[in-house]
Amino acid sequence: MKKTPLIVAFLSLCFSAQAAVTTGTDEQAQLPYWQWQDEVVSIRFVQRLPDQTRAYFAGRGFVSDDVKLIAQHCIFQTVFKNIATPESKASLEYDVDKWYAVVDGKQVRLKMREAWQAIWTERNAKPPQKIAFEWSLLPTRQRYLPSDYNWGMSVFPVAHGTTFELVLSWQINGKSSTATIKDMQCARDIYIAPTGE
Repeated sequence: MKKTPLIVAFLSLCFSAQAAVTTGTDEQAQLPYWQWQDEVVSIRFVQRLPDQTRAYFAGRGFVSDDVKLIAQHCIFQTVFKNIATPESKASLEYDVDKWYAVVDGKQVRLKMREAWQAIWTERNAKPPQKIAFEWSLLPTRQRYLPSDYNWGMSVFPVAHGTTFELVLSWQINGKSSTATIKDMQCARDIYIAPTGE
């Protein structure tokens, strides 16, 4: 059956209605998260405190000045999943180079692995630290089949406590889609005492 423009529009509306942004407190991290999800894509951004970032990279052998440099940035733990059913054969691809934050009306690109590689070369970081940093970040580009997922840090070159909207994009079986998550907020540079279980 040939789909008329009206039917196509209706199907698009139904699909869009099933997409949703949720926020709350991540159960594991006990910090705020923002998540966009539809029938295929699930992507969650969880705040990371600068103290967590400092401790994490100090524990991987980075010198103090490099730890401070990393922790100056706004960092989220990012989990990206293809949650489609296997029968759908939905191939999900993304390119973080095409994502951007909107801060005070200006577009701000994420700081990706490739940019950091140049920084670490300039700062004479040792190979183990370069590798540890690269593997800590969300891959710049990835392709997921149903039930595939990955996670890593997303780095925004904006100040702690900044509120922004994030524009995302991806492709499902070659068809491009976009989404916007509003009112995301970078963690403030504060100390929160660990809680016991």
